[in-house]
Amino acid sequence: MKLQHKAWALVLIVVGLCASSAMLGARYFVGDSFRQLEADRAAREGERARRVLNQQVQALAATARDYAYWVDTVDYVGGRKPAYMSENFDLDNMGYLRISEVLIFDGAGRSVATVARTGGEELARVAPGRVAALRELAHPILAGTDAKAALQTMRVQEGRLEFVIAVAIHHPDRPQQGPSGAMVMVRHFDEGELAQFADVLMTPVRLALGKPEHAGEDIHLVPVDDAHDELHAALHDHQGRTVAELVLSLDRRLQQQGHVLTWQGMGLAALAGLLASALLVLLLDRLMVQRLLRLHAELKGITEQGPSASGQVRVQGNDELAQLANGVNGLLLRVRQDAEAQRSAHERQEALQIQLMQSQKTEALGRLTGGIAHDFNNSLAAITGWVRLAVEDLPDTRHPSHEALQQALKATRYADGLMRQLLAFGRQTPPKLRRLHWTNLIEETRQMVGSGLTRDCELVVDYRVDDDEVDADPTQLQQVLVNLLINAADAMQGKGRIELTLDALELPLPPAQDVPPGAAGLVPGHYLVLTVRDHGAGVAPEHLDRVFEPFFTTKAKGRGTGLGLSVAQGIVVRHHGGLGLRNEPDGGACFHLYLPASRRDAAVDPVTVPGGGTGLGRQLLFVDDDQLVRHAWSALLERKGWNVTRSRDGEEGWAQFVQTGKRWDVVLTDQSMPRLDGVGLAQRIRATNSPPPIVLMSGHVNEIAPELVSSLFAAVLHKPVDAAELQRVLQDVLAGVGATPAAD
Repeated sequence: MKLQHKAWALVLIVVGLCASSAMLGARYFVGDSFRQLEADRAAREGERARRVLNQQVQALAATARDYAYWVDTVDYVGGRKPAYMSENFDLDNMGYLRISEVLIFDGAGRSVATVARTGGEELARVAPGRVAALRELAHPILAGTDAKAALQTMRVQEGRLEFVIAVAIHHPDRPQQGPSGAMVMVRHFDEGELAQFADVLMTPVRLALGKPEHAGEDIHLVPVDDAHDELHAALHDHQGRTVAELVLSLDRRLQQQGHVLTWQGMGLAALAGLLASALLVLLLDRLMVQRLLRLHAELKGITEQGPSASGQVRVQGNDELAQLANGVNGLLLRVRQDAEAQRSAHERQEALQIQLMQSQKTEALGRLTGGIAHDFNNSLAAITGWVRLAVEDLPDTRHPSHEALQQALKATRYADGLMRQLLAFGRQTPPKLRRLHWTNLIEETRQMVGSGLTRDCELVVDYRVDDDEVDADPTQLQQVLVNLLINAADAMQGKGRIELTLDALELPLPPAQDVPPGAAGLVPGHYLVLTVRDHGAGVAPEHLDRVFEPFFTTKAKGRGTGLGLSVAQGIVVRHHGGLGLRNEPDGGACFHLYLPASRRDAAVDPVTVPGGGTGLGRQLLFVDDDQLVRHAWSALLERKGWNVTRSRDGEEGWAQFVQTGKRWDVVLTDQSMPRLDGVGLAQRIRATNSPPPIVLMSGHVNEIAPELVSSLFAAVLHKPVDAAELQRVLQDVLAGVGATPAAD
């Protein structure tokens, strides 16, 4: 369909639908809807009136039950409370409770007392005729055995509506004895009550006490005049018989409003026809002329910017113009894809060229250093030896040559370090893997560089993980860490704070999370991340991509060789890790070092410290919820040759005990821990086959029963513990010597 024909058809349909819908809605739907709303409102008002009236009946019933289930009422029926009626049913109380008459019958149906509130300021007895009629209502209650039986009803007597409540009298603590009598309360729904009832409903109300004209209908609406209707709501007694009708006067505002709206709708229909005529010109303009002009302007702009620009023409509708716009956008997309493919291919070619040049440079450096290293090192060693002999031969440190010889030794040390870096870079020596704790290596390196390598810098360490085991070459890894710390100190001119943080990272990261520097090429898995941050000036943005190149340095001449970070990156890569750098927003540079968490492979030996005790090679499970205690005592035990596995609480210790598959030699545990304490952990371990000895180290030993201590633990140590005492107790436990139950 052509655009011109489409526009005409759309306008004709809109005009016809608007006019016919407005007329039909105004004539039928609006009027009928308001009439139905009027009927629904009347039904709701009738139900509300009966519900409010029923609430008054229920309130009277609640009052009757309160008195009937009272001990004083039971006593009065039994002749023990002669002043009961005068104390409880005086004129004020009956007026407050809106009670018109009260009758009390004994168990045989005899009248015990009656009182009635007249129109004046006095009380009187109930007439005998009314007593007999009310006794008939109370008779079923007296004849039954249910102590809580009650009857509530409405009736018309003497030209008025009455609420009647009959309740069995019984002792509240002995309901099984049955009724002791019956109490009947009556409220006269007179003109005053009816006026108050109308105020509550906020609607004029009257009572129709004669026979209803519409028998069988609980609620029906009777038109009165053009402005009012009367709603008749039937009232029933306890046997379901209609005794009276509530008549509510309702206005007919909704129907009148519906009539007005009908005429307004007719006017709107006429107005819609006029608007449809104006819509014809507007639709033709928007559907054809304006779209053609916009398409022309967008094509002109894209032509001026070039086909590779990001703009495209807008597509509206599904006609010929929309198909033309889609064709133009498809052509632009194809051109941009071809340009992007060419750019990507060029970038890959440049990256491969840089990688090839880097590989050739590294290979050339390796061949050079390998060829001259042996002779150079021999010559350097000889020079160093002779200089040291010359220094020792000087009789006095104040000799003029002493300072020159010291400078010569300093130069040989610098040359030795340079040669080691060249050899490490050129040989690409594979690491000798050992299973070690990152925290132990960090603390050893911290003590080593603290002697002067980092000058006056403050080293702040934050350990955020407990499971810090990695498979690495301790010597090479320490070389990397020393290099990073010295670089951080140089960046701050030897003064400032260096922050080391040990954390964990799980790769791959969620899609919404940015990849940290140095982690892009790592394989998926669990990594330990060490960040080394300084608060210096940072690295210039143009140098960030070159800091790991061989011989590139930002330090002053004579201060750096440009090999430290290259060697460090090579070592980390050979450990299947990564090394990255970024500038922090608030100043300073931050290196990120990633190493895979230990696989705890049996082929990788744990690192040991010479000079260890009898714990060499032994497996020890150390369970304590205090992080500082875990790190400090684990480092001490590992220096003694123990292979220490740390746990944060009893549940984690139990999981490591049963899941790692290790053969444990000793379990060292604290007592007060979350989730599972030391006694609970010891009970689980003792229930296994061939359990290892368990040593308790706690400050709360006295809180444990002595029989549990003697049956579960091989030895007990009170915190604080001396290192020598701990080593002695562990040696005794390994040797099978009975240790003292509590070593202080």
